[in-house]
Amino acid sequence: MKKIIVSALIGLTPCAPVFAAEGHAPGMVKTETQIHSELDRSTSALGIVAGQATSVVETGSGQIVVRRRRSGPNNASVHDDVTEIYNIVSGSGTFVTGGAFASASDRTAGISGGVSRHMQAGDFVVLPPGTPHWFSKIDGSITYVETRFAVKK
Repeated sequence: MKKIIVSALIGLTPCAPVFAAEGHAPGMVKTETQIHSELDRSTSALGIVAGQATSVVETGSGQIVVRRRRSGPNNASVHDDVTEIYNIVSGSGTFVTGGAFASASDRTAGISGGVSRHMQAGDFVVLPPGTPHWFSKIDGSITYVETRFAVKK
C-alpha cells in the first residue's frame, strides 16, 4: 500500500496515516465546472417548482445531489422515509420547516405554522423524516448539496 500524505494536500495534520491500497478505484470526482454545466442543462417534469439538480452519487440507501432553485414558485415537501441534510453553497433565501401544508392540493402554497429562517452559504439544515419544508423566498437563486439517506422502520 502507498501512504498518502493528507496533511501536505490539505494543510492539516491527520490523526492517523491514511493508506490507499494499490489497484483500488480512485473514487469519484465531479468538478465545479461539471456540476454547473449539468445544473444548467437540468430540467424537471415539475419545472421551476422542483428546481434543477445533478446527481453526485446514488446508492441503494441514499444519495447526494446538488440542487439549484431560483426565485419563483417552489414546492413544499415532506418525506416520511428519508432524512435530508442541506449544505448551502451559494445564494440565500428564507427556508420554512415544520408546520403543515397550507393547501392539500397546491404544494406551491407553502407551509403554515412553520419556523422561517434566512439561509445563506455555509448554513446546514437537517430535516428528520416527516418534517415539512419549503423555500418561501429565494434571493435570486440558491444552490445546496442535498444528502438523503433512508430511515430504517
